[in-house]
Amino acid sequence: MSDLTREDGLVSLAAEAVSVAAGFGADAADAVASSNTEFEVKVADGKIVTLTQAISRGIGLRVFCGQRTAFVRSTDCSTAGIKSLGERGVALAREIEEDPHNGLAAAPSGRLDAATLTDSFDEGVVELATSRKIDMAFELEAAARAVDPRVNKFRDSGISTDHGAQALVTSDDVTRTSRHTVISAWCNPIASADGELQTEFWYDSRTHLEDLEDLEAIGRRAGKRAVRMLGAKQVPTGQAPVIFEPMMTAGLFGGILSALDGDMVYKGASFLWDCLGSDVASKELSLFDDPTLPRGLGSTPFDGEGLSTSRQPLIDAGVLSTFLYDSYTARKAGVEPTANGQRGWAGPPGIGVFNLCVAKGQRSPEDIIGSCDRGLLLTRGLGRGVNAVSGEYSRGANGLWIEGGEIVHPVQEVTIAGDCREMLQSISAIGSDFTMRGTTGAPTIRIDGMTIGGL
Repeated sequence: MSDLTREDGLVSLAAEAVSVAAGFGADAADAVASSNTEFEVKVADGKIVTLTQAISRGIGLRVFCGQRTAFVRSTDCSTAGIKSLGERGVALAREIEEDPHNGLAAAPSGRLDAATLTDSFDEGVVELATSRKIDMAFELEAAARAVDPRVNKFRDSGISTDHGAQALVTSDDVTRTSRHTVISAWCNPIASADGELQTEFWYDSRTHLEDLEDLEAIGRRAGKRAVRMLGAKQVPTGQAPVIFEPMMTAGLFGGILSALDGDMVYKGASFLWDCLGSDVASKELSLFDDPTLPRGLGSTPFDGEGLSTSRQPLIDAGVLSTFLYDSYTARKAGVEPTANGQRGWAGPPGIGVFNLCVAKGQRSPEDIIGSCDRGLLLTRGLGRGVNAVSGEYSRGANGLWIEGGEIVHPVQEVTIAGDCREMLQSISAIGSDFTMRGTTGAPTIRIDGMTIGGL
């Protein structure tokens, strides 16, 4: 059997599945084969809480019989397993109703290897010893504990790694392969004083070990964030500006992203469905998807259907530039696909972004806070927040209260609410502190006139 942990072995496996499906009568097919190794260690209060490692392999096959389609998957990568997979897929497809929009994406034929086009794989992550990862987790905890004697308990601190390879093969002679590595570090300390407990966190996640934020810096920042929340209280209900820290900005636009999903737009289930080409936000705001970012966690030269990707604006200086489409949804909507089909081995293609970025502005976060007479610096959100259908926004919030441009006390047990249409138009400042964590990057932003529910 081929080495199923390497790209060539995965290509052979996926090609075998496509060929078997054709042998059972499929008119077209595509398959994704994947191999992955995941590791995670969590520690708390000087002890290892969990230590896990999982190795997984699987294949997902999509078959087309005329305009009927079905998807099947399996972790049995033997010859008999692949034969059973193809037979089941074709049998299922023949029982499903026809859909004129079904079909393979019109991707260029030939083979592309993402590893030769992007820098998304680091051998250093793969070779990192288990003992070293355990030590790193304890270093995070020690750094947070050293910040202040009131940091004396932990929910957890940890290190996780992930590495693997994937191959897409279609009956149209399209072959795409990729390799990836990810390393993540996080710290969740608890600060206590006079019977009060406050928890906070900090984290980082990168493709390359050398790019990971310094462990001591992660732990110390987490500890300081927990301590600064001691003495938190509510504030009176009213309207005031809310300043979103970069991670909170990333969360906000991650929620709004669902309103740009071409399938939701086609169904009229997006609050932005009729706004293409219109001013939907402050002219200071630009939002884009960039799969070309060096060492980006979501970076890739092609999407899950083999179509070539590129940096594309979503909101450009306040104007809604595009919705997002995979090939199936684009056919339904009568538009060209935007190469935003995402796919693993366990499911068919779906719409998503690769590296979602809010463009940075010119003002420092200190200047944005200093110019605020009265408002909330949002440091942590509770709940989902955005309803992409109605545009309503509401979530629990923790943060820091600002008076006269100065932070005066921590805040908890309040809610912040607004209408996303109005919020986008009410962005009055964008910071220069663009921060990329995971697959979303954003700076500090200020949104005026939000409702803060407290006392």
